[in-house]
Amino acid sequence: MQSLIIGPFQYICRIYQNAFIISKKSIMKSSIYSFIILASVVAFSSCDTKKLAAAQADNQKLTSDLSTCNTNLSSAATASNAKIADLNNQISALTAQNAALLPDAMAYKQLKNDLRAQREQFNAALAEQGTSLREIREKIISGLSALADSGISVEFKNGLLYVSLPEDLLFKEGSAALGAKSKDALSPLASVLNNYPRVQIYVVGHTDSLKIHTAMFKDNWSLSTERANSIVRVFRDTYSVDPTRLLAGGRSKYNPVADNSTKAGRALNRRIQIILNPDLSKLWDMMGQ
Repeated sequence: MQSLIIGPFQYICRIYQNAFIISKKSIMKSSIYSFIILASVVAFSSCDTKKLAAAQADNQKLTSDLSTCNTNLSSAATASNAKIADLNNQISALTAQNAALLPDAMAYKQLKNDLRAQREQFNAALAEQGTSLREIREKIISGLSALADSGISVEFKNGLLYVSLPEDLLFKEGSAALGAKSKDALSPLASVLNNYPRVQIYVVGHTDSLKIHTAMFKDNWSLSTERANSIVRVFRDTYSVDPTRLLAGGRSKYNPVADNSTKAGRALNRRIQIILNPDLSKLWDMMGQ
């Protein structure tokens, strides 16, 4: 009977004991779970704090960089505005300068055009004169072809045309008189000269170095000059060459073309030069303008 009583009591105690054990285990489990959760929270909180601190540092650096960039941009903008203002001032100054120089530029352009036109006229006049001299040369050579073996020469020199006639074609030794045959020799030349009325004609006498002293000629100057005068008179009186185109002169022995120490050289030096000079009055007028 006692065992039956004890049995249920023990059973009940065991139940309570088991319940206590179970409760204790549950409490322990709950504590463990709470610790784990708390540790997790702390761990996560620690991670978030580090990330937050890093983010704040990055944000602070970005803020500083942005401030620096804004400062630099502001400085650059200020410098650019100053540069733009300076350039605008330069543009204004250049615009005013151009406006002031415009009349001078227009005047220069007009002067340039005028000078170009004058140059073209001048070149045309020179070409005309050059053409005339070339034509005269060809016609003189053709007209005097019958006398080609007599020592006549026709050449250009210093812009002039020189016709050289030897003494023995026109004059006797020591004489300034022209015979009929000599006058006839001048006919082709006079004909060409009359065809070009704007050409000036200079007749120059030359002698050798042998002195002359006669009743008619005091010296070589007199002989050379009088021979030139004789040619000029024939051109004027016999062939009607305009006397305003004629000029006579003598060079005596002072413009030799050969050695006066030889007979052949002296013969070459005794000559008459007819120098043809184009009328440059038109050119001088252009230059005067």
